Amino acid sequence: MPTLVLQMQRIFHTASTQFQHSWSSKRTRGGRRKKQRWLIFTIFPLTCVVFIHFTRMAGDEFVSTIPSISDSTMPKDTLPLRSFIDPVWAEWGTEDGQYETLVPPTDIDDSIVNRLNWDQSNNHCDDVFLFMPQIFARNGHGSQLNSYLLAAMMATYLDKAMVLLEATQKYSRYPSVSQFGCPIDAFQDPDEFINFEGKDHSALRMKPHFPIGLKRLIVHPTWISRDCPVPKCNKLFYNSWDAIRTEQRDNFLNGLPPREITCETPTGNVKVTVMGGEEVRQFFDRQLKYKMIDRSDYRARERAYEWATRLGGTHQQAEVFSKLTHETEIWDYISALIARSGLITFQPWIARDVKEFIKSTRLPLDSPHDAIHVRRGDKLEVDLREEVVMYWHNQGYERQVDFPLNYIPFTQYLRLWETDCTDVWGGSSINNRPARTIYVATDDPITVQDEISKLPRGKDGTTIVGVVICLGRPHIGCERVKLIISPVTKSSYHIGEGGFKVDCVELTYTYTATHQLMNTGYKRNIHSIADLMILTKSNTFVGEYVSNWGRIVRTFRARLNDKYVMHDGSLRWGAMFREDGITEEPPVLFHDTRIAFGEGRQIQPPGW
Repeated sequence: MPTLVLQMQRIFHTASTQFQHSWSSKRTRGGRRKKQRWLIFTIFPLTCVVFIHFTRMAGDEFVSTIPSISDSTMPKDTLPLRSFIDPVWAEWGTEDGQYETLVPPTDIDDSIVNRLNWDQSNNHCDDVFLFMPQIFARNGHGSQLNSYLLAAMMATYLDKAMVLLEATQKYSRYPSVSQFGCPIDAFQDPDEFINFEGKDHSALRMKPHFPIGLKRLIVHPTWISRDCPVPKCNKLFYNSWDAIRTEQRDNFLNGLPPREITCETPTGNVKVTVMGGEEVRQFFDRQLKYKMIDRSDYRARERAYEWATRLGGTHQQAEVFSKLTHETEIWDYISALIARSGLITFQPWIARDVKEFIKSTRLPLDSPHDAIHVRRGDKLEVDLREEVVMYWHNQGYERQVDFPLNYIPFTQYLRLWETDCTDVWGGSSINNRPARTIYVATDDPITVQDEISKLPRGKDGTTIVGVVICLGRPHIGCERVKLIISPVTKSSYHIGEGGFKVDCVELTYTYTATHQLMNTGYKRNIHSIADLMILTKSNTFVGEYVSNWGRIVRTFRARLNDKYVMHDGSLRWGAMFREDGITEEPPVLFHDTRIAFGEGRQIQPPGW
């Protein structure tokens, strides 16, 4: 055995020397090293050799299909394994309830409504934050939901009732009065919809009081709206409020407060502040963000405590939050409060149809799954361009015109699943270990599928990550994974930005067992929410925080840490006290989340 090891070491030394000489000697006329086709291998302890295979990407250029694992971002503070289906809820809750939220239903604190006793006050509707969702209606789901979360954060911080002002039929950009399409429930006669023989369903009768706008997607909770109606004052209609909204745009940029309208109603005067998604972002970024993280004096800490309670926190949780001083910890704590509050709860018809879609994906629901979010599309032009350039520069390409691809390869995401192959070296065959299931959500499914087809294949249709040779015998792969990609149809909305091109008038066949037909706009909506739900409920998530989708997934993977002890040692959740020698715990934990690229970017506040 030692002789064999020495022979392999000599072979490695000779080959590596030859590789280094050839690499440095092969240059283009411009002086840049020209990449060649090589098979690189290195000796590991015992008798194993790991091969990294380079394949042709464009012209005479080559890049590795098995990237290095040295840059993997591995989280230190994570939560235990979990499956999509909440096993506790499954024992007594409804099946559709598993698909109503972005977190397991038993993680939601249902006592928030009882704890926020706003209904015991006669003036709980005297101060209203009027939010207009249609302003961002043509943005993607991630942008719209983040805008809604940011507005909710502002309303609770300012102690205002958050009321949604949806565009009615007269002012809506959509014939169905919602950017999220039409479920069959929206029509007065579902049988008429099912039996309709044409493709244009615009003439079908819809229910007059069916939820419109953003409310067709989510349930706006009463604990944040305080069950207040849209103020009826001075005969102001939707276009009047919209004019007030646009007139104050320069206020936030110049440090001025938002315009406040006082309405005389039959029940008394009501103060109203109206904003859309654009104004919410401006006001938050220019004025409110710094107040939210301020802990400089007693009054600032008191405001933080009150804010946490209005977001559903208990007394102990609000105490912890009021004493956090690090900006990242503050935003992470807000994320965890939002996640457990049930603020994003989908309408029953959304939950029903998302359930049907997810069941059609072959995703195992009662065992852990991992997920990858690959965002390309329009993000490549601006937001992701810096990351793409940096990636290819690190691969040795100096000029952008020489980049083999205009995006970051899928293998960059898979590198975070590569292992040190300890099990293989120990004699355990990779085929004896269960394959990991990885769901891939992307707005570029055809290209990603093509990239996957070029990776090493294992048994039962699995994909291999890593290639190991031991004692001259190939052990193909450090990890065997089963990749499930989001559907490839022209009507799939997935996770892309941009508004729908159709409303409720174009008909397509769908996957559901209960409803054989579904309009295209609504189908795209269901696909998108299903992808989002699979990402947030995954055991391990790999993505980035450049996109709205990546940021909203991070928000709903946060969880308050019940082992955290406040720094002053006076209180631990559950009336426990700090003990000497106890390892300090972070206030917030995240389910295993790994960054494919852009690790150095600052973590943005939830909703941004």
